[in-house]
Amino acid sequence: MTHAPSAPPPDLAAPCLIAGGSPPAGGEAAALRAGLALGEIGVHYQPVVRLADRRPVMVEALARWDRPGEPVSPDTFVPLAERTGLGRSLSVSVAGTAAADMARLWPRLRLGVSINLPLAQLLQPDLQSWLRRALGRHGLGPRQVALELTETTPVLDLAQLHRTLLRLRQAGYRVLLDDVALGDGRTRLHRLPFSGLKLDRSLVEGLPFTAHGRQEVRRLVHAAEARGQAVIAEGVSDRRIWGALRDLGVHYAQGYAVGRPLPAAALPGWWAGWRGGRVA
Repeated sequence: MTHAPSAPPPDLAAPCLIAGGSPPAGGEAAALRAGLALGEIGVHYQPVVRLADRRPVMVEALARWDRPGEPVSPDTFVPLAERTGLGRSLSVSVAGTAAADMARLWPRLRLGVSINLPLAQLLQPDLQSWLRRALGRHGLGPRQVALELTETTPVLDLAQLHRTLLRLRQAGYRVLLDDVALGDGRTRLHRLPFSGLKLDRSLVEGLPFTAHGRQEVRRLVHAAEARGQAVIAEGVSDRRIWGALRDLGVHYAQGYAVGRPLPAAALPGWWAGWRGGRVA
């Protein structure tokens, strides 16, 4: 690590809605509504670990639509849910499943979980109410959960988002800014009271090969640490990327070199293997 922070970044005891396949053939909204009602939306979990000591800290909840005979890509059904007014139902389903799964695993693994939310849902005044219902019935509290703000909608009202982030922080939730990339036009958001920034896979994968990218990520990490934010890298797929991130002072790693998205039942096995292994 080339830079030691003056104070350690906040620990993430808690980061979504993501999964492959072909789109529904027709009546997409009706098919998704039926899939939600029939319990076809499942959740897999991708581990996040601390770069300094390889300690697992949380998992990201990734929605899967296992439509009978035709799994549907999240790149299709997540935007579909947002366009057709089903985003809330999808988020509630994922949050409830994730809470049930992680509550069962908490005594053994002590892993938090993150859930992706688009801007429109994050700003809803009843967000904390439905989160409390979805999580509380399984015994999870806000400090075991992180929320990831996706990049699907531009932020037009910084002041409104600032107030929302403060309310969520006061309630105990961590909020992460997802898919941070160089030149993405969202630099102004970094200064808002997010608990952490997640580096986009497109940026992370190029770090071993681009001096400019490494310089910019080092600058971003230093600025984030000054604000008390953690930096998480997505798309960590091999040892070269892991080493580059560690040298740049990035705090946490997520990607295939750490672990692929897994069903909840497979997480204890991943944990045992990760503790006894090394980066792929």
